[in-house]
Order: sequence, then structure tokens, then C-alpha cells
Amino acid sequence: MLVRMLRGTMVGAGAAFGLAMIAPAAAHAQAQTAGTRFGVEAAYGSEHIGFGVGAFVKFHLLDVSEHPITGRVSFDYYFPSSSFCGAFADCGYKFFEIAGDGLFDLATSNAKIKPYVGAGLVYAHSSFSADFCDFSDCGGNGDLGIDVLGGINFMGNSKLMPFVEAKFDLRSGGAFIIKGGVHF
Repeated sequence: MLVRMLRGTMVGAGAAFGLAMIAPAAAHAQAQTAGTRFGVEAAYGSEHIGFGVGAFVKFHLLDVSEHPITGRVSFDYYFPSSSFCGAFADCGYKFFEIAGDGLFDLATSNAKIKPYVGAGLVYAHSSFSADFCDFSDCGGNGDLGIDVLGGINFMGNSKLMPFVEAKFDLRSGGAFIIKGGVHF
């Protein structure tokens, strides 16, 4: 059990580190004009996903008229409810998502409330383990799909920018996810 927990923690830490290193380097040229923003978020998803926490990096891609297009790479780790396991003792269900999205601001750059829409690719990974699995995971699978989303950024006088978002994962076993967080 401890080995499985450590392996899951290492995978999540490796993915978060990779996101933190790759996305800013890829967006360095664009970041000179609009800046790169990091953020944290909390999420709640349907279909036994439950509550999750995550981090992301956003970077400027290009401007279309007064409406910027932003890239975002995110990693969210979820803590599914124990009801997924039912009556099984020593059961574990793990779930995480890695997403890369393009976001289009619907408001002009000087607006205080900025709605946005977006779409992108999402990789979701889930695994299930239980005491009857002979000391190995009963199974895990990854699934690649498309996500579509919409949200609102709340512009204030500080460098912190809160947001709320709704997202549909269009993949097998897809989910509806509500997020909220803050950009730095």
C-alpha cells in the first residue's frame, strides 16, 4: 500500500514539476509583453471525481483585436470519495488530470470583469486498488480527450486575480468540473 501511495505521489510531483519547467520556457518570448502568470485552484468534479487541488501556468499567445488569446497548462489532483469503493476494505481510487487549453477573453483588456471561453486537450488518469488486488493496482488507465470551458476573471487593483470556471471533459468517462482559484 505504501509503495502504491509513494508511486502516485511521485507521478503527481513529476507532472507538476514538468509543467512548471516546460510551459514557462515555451512561452518566454510571449511573456515579455503580457507576462506569465502562475496560479492555484480548487475543483469539484462529477462522476466520482470529487474534490481536487491544482496548479497552472498561463502565458500570452497572441492578440486578436483587443481580445488576447492565452495558453494555460494545468495539473489537478483529485481526492475521490470513499463511496466509490463501496464495501471493499483497504480500497483506493486515484485520479488526476493534465490539460493544455487556449483561452479567449471576451472582454476588452481594461474591463474589471473578464469572461472567457476556451478549449484544449486533457489527459485524465485513474487507478483503482484494493486489498484483493494481490499487492498491485487492480487497474489504471489514461484517457486523452478534449475539454471545453468558460469562466470569469475578476480584475482587481492587486496582482492577485481570482477566477471561477466551468469545464466539460469530452472523453470516455468525461466529467463536468467547477473550478475556482487565483492567479499570481
